[in-house]
Amino acid sequence: MLEIKAAKSQIEALLEEIFTFSFNQAPGKTAIYWDERSLIIHLEDFMGAEMQRLIRQQDPDALRSVQELMIEYLLPKLAQQIKETTGLNIGNFYYDWSDRDLSCMLVGLPEEPLYRTQEDYYPGKDAVHQQIGKVTYEIEKVPDATYSYWAAEHILVIVREGILIKIEKAFIDQGATEILRKVKRNLEKTVIIREGNIGEVLNRKVQDVYLDWSFGENKSLLVHVFEK
Repeated sequence: MLEIKAAKSQIEALLEEIFTFSFNQAPGKTAIYWDERSLIIHLEDFMGAEMQRLIRQQDPDALRSVQELMIEYLLPKLAQQIKETTGLNIGNFYYDWSDRDLSCMLVGLPEEPLYRTQEDYYPGKDAVHQQIGKVTYEIEKVPDATYSYWAAEHILVIVREGILIKIEKAFIDQGATEILRKVKRNLEKTVIIREGNIGEVLNRKVQDVYLDWSFGENKSLLVHVFEK
């Protein structure tokens, strides 16, 4: 595997190439955070004219649909080229968008879940996990397991395993994953931001919250980005 610094440069070049080829516009700003536990890509300033039109029309459902299609189209190609270029084998990509500035957060977890064995022990961790368990219980159930680590000085990653309840599993079995994802994202994000109080627990100001799921693995990934 390439050294991390060289690999980051390769990934930035890949992102610029893929976005320019697919949408005639490269991201204005790309930040990459990579360690053995995850590859995090934060993309900003890449919304084209069509996106801006949807924003002006204040059509969040249409905007979200376009966003989802963009990323779903890109991820398989991106994962494959990252593997070929850097040797990093991404097991699953998680992604979400900021409602504040439409930035996109991509998080790739390796096939081996090293976040389980390489957690960070930081001040306030127990309280963070307690709060996440509490708000998750309000919506579905207490996670079977919760893990967290700092991917960067201002980025906290929280992984919840075993959170789906029977009715959610029934939706998945019926192939209704997209409507489930939409409803869960709107509901969970609202509750986590309003009641999670993670910023207060850590005495930091939250800038953005990103949230996604791997329904097949019964796993959710939650990213808090704090002001630097």
